[in-house]
Amino acid sequence: MDKLTLWEVFIFSVPEATVIISIALGLAGVKFDVKKVTFISIVMGILLYFVRPLVTSYILNVMVYVTALVILFLVFGLMDIFRSIMSVIFSVSIYLVIEYLNVNAIQFIFDVDPLILIHNYAMRFVSFIPQLAMASLFSFLIRKYKWSPFSE
Repeated sequence: MDKLTLWEVFIFSVPEATVIISIALGLAGVKFDVKKVTFISIVMGILLYFVRPLVTSYILNVMVYVTALVILFLVFGLMDIFRSIMSVIFSVSIYLVIEYLNVNAIQFIFDVDPLILIHNYAMRFVSFIPQLAMASLFSFLIRKYKWSPFSE
């Protein structure tokens, strides 16, 4: 996979990690701790910066991401291992579906080739905003209505 620049990490990867973490915490029924989430998001962004050029397969990249996030949740004592694994897998899956639908919608509505988004940073950022907004809305709804697959 392509190597990210450091500014891409903070523009794309850290907000993406924040939303994925927020969805995971919401699904697990865990309180959103701003300091921990911010730190974990930055660590995930920096990790992606170093891992992405080494891993050529997208699915392996996602597996490394999920594993790292589960480990960070355990290190910070946010939840137990089962809840951590399940909520991270659910949240990453939800985010990937939103990302897929967003790219397809942009491609269909605006007739934009997805490969152009890789090289045109302005278009990439503009197309990233709806994706981030939808994921944030989803996270908000999960928290507001306490949609958690885990029962106490």
